Amino acid sequence: MKKFLIAAMAIAGALSMSVSAQAADKFRLCTGNASLNYYAAGQHVKRHAPLVDVIESKGAIDNLDKVTAGECEGAFVQSDALLVYSSKNAKAISALQRAGVLYQEQANMICNRKAFPGSRMVDLNENFTVAIGEPGSGANTTWAAFVQADKKRYGKVRTDTASGNLALSMVSDGSEVQCALIITALNAPFLRNEAPKYADSIVLVGTDDRDMANGAKDARGQQVYTYGEIPSGTYRGIQPTGTFGGSKSVGTIQLDAVFVANREWIASHPAEFDKVLQGFANAKPDIAKLVQPK
Repeated sequence: MKKFLIAAMAIAGALSMSVSAQAADKFRLCTGNASLNYYAAGQHVKRHAPLVDVIESKGAIDNLDKVTAGECEGAFVQSDALLVYSSKNAKAISALQRAGVLYQEQANMICNRKAFPGSRMVDLNENFTVAIGEPGSGANTTWAAFVQADKKRYGKVRTDTASGNLALSMVSDGSEVQCALIITALNAPFLRNEAPKYADSIVLVGTDDRDMANGAKDARGQQVYTYGEIPSGTYRGIQPTGTFGGSKSVGTIQLDAVFVANREWIASHPAEFDKVLQGFANAKPDIAKLVQPK
């Protein structure tokens, strides 16, 4: 009996070590909501690198918390999330390695046509409320970066945690929330399919605050934001009307969606991380298709 117990314990120990080794070799990739692009991008990476486990998460800050705590080995986040995170936890940010760029995203702002008389984000003041989503979400994080870069202008604007269809509905009503910030890549299905349902009462306004690029810089001194535009005709019914009919382009702030990884894990798993990087590179064509017109 004693020999049997010893043998059983030895087998159990070996199995435990095997499972632990398998777990250690896995690359847990924190992404975001399972219905959005980051999660889909993660699945493309996993298809090319099976050691990747795609983890659903609450958003950019949650991802960074998990990577620095060792609960995920890597994550997809907005570049300005690193700016916001470093201001709160400079030591933790040093544990992160930027490993690539997925694509560019835009700061889209929709406003009530009557309740917000301005045409650009810089027209906001203390009389208006902007829906920015829950803490840790993409829009909430970007708004925090806006406030950090220009507290005098954006620090006095009221905010609400609504997002998605609730935010659209509230902006359409205009009594409690007049605008909503949505961070997504060009040709986003949400803005193409859901927002036009409220086209009679909402409109896209420019987010191209020219002071933002100079004020928001990362730890390397590089600009976090660049400028671009939503071409005319991109989002049916919610772009401003042009002088001779049709719709006008809308100026926007742009930022990178980036791939970050835990430096300590990279150092202890160089061969495995090389496979992850190969998978990411091979997945790039499919990831690019996520943000192209359907």
